[in-house]
Amino acid sequence: MNKKTIISNTILFVVIVAFIMAFSAVFGQKNVLIGVTTVTAMLMFLERDLTIHPVSNTAKLVVLNLLIGVAAFLAGLNMWLAVPINFISMFIISYSFLYSLRTPLYLPFSLQYLFILAFPVSIDQMPLRLASLLFGALAIMGLQMLVNKNKIAKSGSKKVQAICTALIEKIEQVKKGDNTDSLNEQIAADISSLRSMIYDKREKGFYLTEEGQIKLNLSASLEKINLLLNKTATEELPPEILDDLVRCLQLASAKLDPKQPQENRQDSFSDILSKYKSGHTHSLLVLSILNNIDFLKDNLTALESVKKKSPNMMKTIEQIPLNFRKSGLKDTPSHTKSMKLSYAVRMALGISISGLIVDLFDWSEGRWMMFTVFSVVIPIYEQSRQKMRDRIFATVVGSILVVILFTIFQDATTRSILLMVGGYLMNYIKAYRYSTIIVTFSAIGAAALVTDATEILTIHRIGLVIAGIILALLINRFVLPYKQQDATNDLETMYTDVINEMMKEVIEKVKDAGTHHGIKNLLMVTSMIEERIKLHHHESKTDPNVEWLQHQRLAACTLYELYSWMEKYGVKESAVSVIVSSLQGLLGRAENDYSLKAAISKLKEQIGAASNIQDQMTLNMILEITTELEGARAAR
Repeated sequence: MNKKTIISNTILFVVIVAFIMAFSAVFGQKNVLIGVTTVTAMLMFLERDLTIHPVSNTAKLVVLNLLIGVAAFLAGLNMWLAVPINFISMFIISYSFLYSLRTPLYLPFSLQYLFILAFPVSIDQMPLRLASLLFGALAIMGLQMLVNKNKIAKSGSKKVQAICTALIEKIEQVKKGDNTDSLNEQIAADISSLRSMIYDKREKGFYLTEEGQIKLNLSASLEKINLLLNKTATEELPPEILDDLVRCLQLASAKLDPKQPQENRQDSFSDILSKYKSGHTHSLLVLSILNNIDFLKDNLTALESVKKKSPNMMKTIEQIPLNFRKSGLKDTPSHTKSMKLSYAVRMALGISISGLIVDLFDWSEGRWMMFTVFSVVIPIYEQSRQKMRDRIFATVVGSILVVILFTIFQDATTRSILLMVGGYLMNYIKAYRYSTIIVTFSAIGAAALVTDATEILTIHRIGLVIAGIILALLINRFVLPYKQQDATNDLETMYTDVINEMMKEVIEKVKDAGTHHGIKNLLMVTSMIEERIKLHHHESKTDPNVEWLQHQRLAACTLYELYSWMEKYGVKESAVSVIVSSLQGLLGRAENDYSLKAAISKLKEQIGAASNIQDQMTLNMILEITTELEGARAAR
């Protein structure tokens, strides 16, 4: 941990505390927890760009927050009325803010609903509570406008520069024969982050801005260069091409830096590429690298042009295809829905049952049972079992810690300082097992400050946590369980679907009917699928099928490269039938009578017989796609 991290975390903690104190001063102590969930939402939503539709997104947040406040108030009026209200409210929140391919955002809104349930107010205090919820929604959007407006312009170029720098470092390591795994992870993470920015900035969930399209192209060319560099383990590249690639990447990084002089940058690119135009003995690997350098150069030039016009302009003349009008890639995207439905039903059932139990037995501090159910009922079953063990461990350790420290330090001022230190340490402790110790310590400690009954609160809380865990265990085990293997299967099926859709887009492009935005959306989706697969396996401490992912990644990148090639150079009549028949064969590759190996052999013969470099390049890309899909099939 470096000094910069400590300073930034300290500043963030001070700002958060100041915001919550100000929130409490304006809206009262009874609404302070709404301030806590508001801060949580403000920070979580920063990873999404909501500024594409600021008015409608603000309206949605306002309506959601006010409905949460009204629903929780009505649920507090009668224990039997609370059951359907709690079920419906938690189902809507959980289902709406859990995503198949992106980080879930249900946490702040679910917690907000539970906090309002746990700390009800009378009817005459409701206007102030609703005002606090209204302010919370506006604050989320206010920070969005402050930080995320023009995010692609402000952060996108820095991401591209970071990728260029990492690629330069990777080339140096390739020359030495060093391991490049850590750099590959860094490059993949930066590309995924850049595409996430572009994805958020789409109009109607489909149309990309002009700047977004160009930076997506830059990410595609850099990603393909990165993947081609991985082939140096089996196919040696001339040192000269590696040196020239470094120069091109340096030029690209400098071209994106507004502080750097831009004179002669374009000429430098052209000088490097012109060296290879007269050669006829280049390997297909070298030709592919040169093609992507040329693609990089063209898009850097286009970026300069679009910055002088309107980078946020969108061309929306294309009709949105049917498969992009819904949340999945098919008319009935069943494999993208099951996790959302499973989690939403389990969470809604858990909160409604635990709420009824707490009301029936009139347990004081019964909210801890509901909070435990909320924290342990999670989307994937195997991960919930680990969370149960961590929750019991953290509750016991946190409770013991409260008893020991509050026995030693008995004055209120010292205890308050201890609680603030605990809150500050949360900035550094990310693992659930240990962060929950701090949460338990802070929660019991805060209650003990008011009641001065530490031992009773500790025993009571441990009992409620165990009750919540038992209920969550039963629900996770028997109600629509969604397991790690289900998640893996769904994501891998989705990845295959996306690859198929990309091939259909290329076929349509050959027929001069492709959707310009469609292929771009699909490329971004492949990155999100891959990130989600890796995350699921990381959380469950299992190894993903890395070989299968690598083949899928190369197939997706090459399909995009082929589409871009055809956009720039068109398709010669001599290659049309080969492209269409090859891709249609790949679309039917699941059928037993289609041999990918035979298709590979045939393509190699056709490349050898091709009379011009353009046909050779086109057929080589088809060969790459076929080879990678054969590798993916073998890796399954």
